[in-house]
Amino acid sequence: MCIRRWLPVVALLVVSNCISLAQTSEWGILRQLTPGKKVQVQTADGKSRVGKVKTVTDVDLRIGRDEVIQRGEVQRVRLWSSGHHGRNALIGLGVGAGVGVGFGVGSCGGKDAWFTRGQCAAVSAPLFGGLGAAVGALIPSRGKWQDLYLAK
Repeated sequence: MCIRRWLPVVALLVVSNCISLAQTSEWGILRQLTPGKKVQVQTADGKSRVGKVKTVTDVDLRIGRDEVIQRGEVQRVRLWSSGHHGRNALIGLGVGAGVGVGFGVGSCGGKDAWFTRGQCAAVSAPLFGGLGAAVGALIPSRGKWQDLYLAK
């Protein structure tokens, strides 16, 4: 019963997120770009330029080393979305810590043990967590270009 109440809310959030990432022909969306974001600009003459955003005004877009592209020349703008190394590291941290707790609880304790299960888990969780975070950060994660603006 509870799932039925939340399903429309979750569906609405997913759809609104997809809509917000969709390309648009509104120049105003480019005004929201913060300086330093990596973009690819395709112009009317078919050339493609890649650079970091300097400024966006109502009449032009400045990227790279003060390269000015007039609004009328811009056909398409794509935003670079970097990979997910941080997210992968956090997932690896969680998985590693869980494995570490399991290892610590399973390998220690008993009648003649030097350490309690809790002490072993407390030591092995951060060790395995750190190892998992390192592995997660090293997992290849490619970035991608996301369409942001398309001229009418």
